[in-house]
Amino acid sequence: MVDDDERICRQLASGLAHAGYQVVTAHDGATALVQSEDTPPDIAIVDLEMPTSGLDVIRYLKKLHGEAVHIIVMTGHDDEQRRTAAFDAGTNDFVVKPTGLAELKRRVAAALRAQRAYVEVRLGKEAADRRMTYGAEASALLAHDLNNSLAVSLSNLQYLGEELSMDEDQKEAFRSTLRSLRRMSGLVANFVDVARFEDAAVKPTTAPVRVQKLLESVLEINIAASKQGVTMQVDCPEDLESRFDASLVERVLHNLVGNASRYCNQNGKIVLGARTWNDAGSCQVSVTNTGPQIPDSIRNSLFGKYVRGGGGKRGMGLYFCRLVAEAHGGRMDYEAAPEGPSFVLRLPGRA
Repeated sequence: MVDDDERICRQLASGLAHAGYQVVTAHDGATALVQSEDTPPDIAIVDLEMPTSGLDVIRYLKKLHGEAVHIIVMTGHDDEQRRTAAFDAGTNDFVVKPTGLAELKRRVAAALRAQRAYVEVRLGKEAADRRMTYGAEASALLAHDLNNSLAVSLSNLQYLGEELSMDEDQKEAFRSTLRSLRRMSGLVANFVDVARFEDAAVKPTTAPVRVQKLLESVLEINIAASKQGVTMQVDCPEDLESRFDASLVERVLHNLVGNASRYCNQNGKIVLGARTWNDAGSCQVSVTNTGPQIPDSIRNSLFGKYVRGGGGKRGMGLYFCRLVAEAHGGRMDYEAAPEGPSFVLRLPGRA
């Protein structure tokens, strides 16, 4: 309680102390400021007309303690200008003298309820932040370990596939397992890299790439996993060359071809196409499938994080594709081609 009228200050402080509050008093704003650093107040009752202005006290308390301190102005002068100045400075409540102890107790009790609610919200937020931080760290560690383990498993399976003799049923089971493991590995790798992209911890390593060769490699891996009757083809000039991070772009294409395989119509076609974008060295790579277009209602959110896709599933595959494009200085687009949906990765081809 800060008031240069020592008699009023003493009487009200005594009444509040008898009501169970711990009260610290000061008779000038300068003294109050020093005391507030040693004993941070929950509630401050401040007179405006003092040698050190009450407005300065209010501003300092709010700067030092923010919303953790509830300020009640108690003044003998009530006019619009003073009220405006007080609330602009950060006042929470305004009381005009003479003020009875009963009224002041009611105001302080109401302020205390507000402070308790504020503290509960703050503590809840801090607890939620701690849980989110723990969850993010645990997820990152788990994803990192999974990523490494899946990479080893894939490598071993590919080696076994080359070394073992199997009949057709065994080969099909083996290929199915390999496809599932490869898809799982891609999902985990996407999860790891999305977090790294968001933290600006990934910088693409660009190098000259023969685009047709890359597309054929993607097609070779995915063609066995496509629906029965669906055909895949590459439509790319043989001499097309660009600069980008081939490993990242390859993962983008695996994502896009996987999506195209799921939504392609029966006996349809998937085309991996590429051509120069807008100048020499630039490149745009597209994955187009026959089938229904993406609904208008979700096109604007296609490349968001954890948004619902056309088939009702959630994930981060297209979000990862967008991040890769932007990391190269390019962009990821959806286009409604005449034959069906087309996803286009545009890369500037800069070093």
